[in-house]
Amino acid sequence: MDLEILEKRPGVIMVGSPRVGKRTLLSRLFPVEFEDDPNPSSNSPELLAYGWTINTKYYTADLSVWMAHLHDEFSIKSLPMFDKLSALVMVFDVSDLSSFTALKDWVKQTDIQKFDILLCIGNKVDLLPRHPAHAEYRRCLLKREESCGSSRSDLADYGISETEGSSLLGDEEPSPEITKSCLEWCIEHGIEYIEACASNADFDKCLSIDGDSQGVE
Repeated sequence: MDLEILEKRPGVIMVGSPRVGKRTLLSRLFPVEFEDDPNPSSNSPELLAYGWTINTKYYTADLSVWMAHLHDEFSIKSLPMFDKLSALVMVFDVSDLSSFTALKDWVKQTDIQKFDILLCIGNKVDLLPRHPAHAEYRRCLLKREESCGSSRSDLADYGISETEGSSLLGDEEPSPEITKSCLEWCIEHGIEYIEACASNADFDKCLSIDGDSQGVE
């Protein structure tokens, strides 16, 4: 789609360090062919643009979705569609704290309060070893095996203890320190924090924080 058309639409911009899963997240939201479909801006070769039509029960809206890698010289105010941006989505890799630090450093130098919507996505939760979603995910795998007619008496094959709690939705399992740290920072800056596993939809559905569902959906 023509960049001039996209620049006139209400916009969402997704930022984060390289390799934190921004493209994978976008591919979960709408079909994207990353090799052929993206339109790189001539003003910023690292800025990619996509058209997105949202159809809901109440309205239909044509948006532009922009994606950019964070780096030392990146300034959101210099973007040609800056005045049209309504939502900021920040993404980091929960297994790589340097990507979270990069976001925090960037926010210190950026007026993010001009955005109507502020989201911070902690992606790649499946790479966080002590995250409680692993237990829920293994339970889901076990239930799937049972529904297919397989009988597995040894729950250790799935890393599940018979005395383990029954659900992530309870409050018996404390959140990992990284989750606590991210939540505190987001609350301080008026940002909604969401955990996700964009690369594994089944694991993604097992995510929950204090009883609130997480994930891409």
